[in-house]
Amino acid sequence: MTIRLDYHLHTCHSMDCEQSLDTLCAAAVRTGLTEICITDHTEFGHPYPGSDVPPVVEDWLADIEAAREAWPQLTIRAGLEIGDNPLCRERIKRWHAALPLDFKLLSLHLIDQEDPFVPEFFAHRDQATLYRRYVESRLESAMAWEPEEFDAFAHIGYCAKFAPYPLEERPLRRRHAPEAMDALLRRLAENGKALEINTSGRKTMPEFLPDREIVTRFRELGGEFVTLGSDAHTPEYVGRWIDEAAELAKSCGIRWALTFSQRRPIPVAL
Repeated sequence: MTIRLDYHLHTCHSMDCEQSLDTLCAAAVRTGLTEICITDHTEFGHPYPGSDVPPVVEDWLADIEAAREAWPQLTIRAGLEIGDNPLCRERIKRWHAALPLDFKLLSLHLIDQEDPFVPEFFAHRDQATLYRRYVESRLESAMAWEPEEFDAFAHIGYCAKFAPYPLEERPLRRRHAPEAMDALLRRLAENGKALEINTSGRKTMPEFLPDREIVTRFRELGGEFVTLGSDAHTPEYVGRWIDEAAELAKSCGIRWALTFSQRRPIPVAL
């Protein structure tokens, strides 16, 4: 790539992260990144204690502006990881529509109001049912958001990241819900949306989120663009495996990663 980027990063403005933006920027420079996008969490209606705590927007934007002045060698974009929730979706849309963002990353952490981040999630359902329901939920989310309301679609396969299954069986595969997966990827492709390749899957299994087969299928269905993100919550993961993710995308036939400025996509050759 002509620039080295990471478009999924968290700071202490996320409820599950402690690193300061200054610490993150220092890690990005050490890693050789030239452009980053801060994508702190919003999780409206998340039922788990301490999760529904969005950034204080004025403080968050001021922090980003200060970082731009302190780290002129970095292009720093302002984005949010939008945690979708069908129970309060219109509220989520209204809140984000009013913000001066560069990038909107549409996410989903809840499956029927439960989060696979916690072990209890896996105690009362089998893997096939869980993974199929996850893909169906991601499809429902993609259909409920208009193309102009988001820019990229985050970490397909999140349900597998903390799953208790054997390593070789853990990743989400297209075969777990082939029709729903194809409909989801087609929805993104037909509307020019970027598919995120999230490298954090490699922390717990031998795959990115999503895996190679799903990225390839996205391309077969007309998808042209990806975003690349580490999902780092700590400095050692900033920029981790981004080059490998870019190579995976290229090997699947994808030619372009997207960056964003004021919601305008900027293609970067892989």
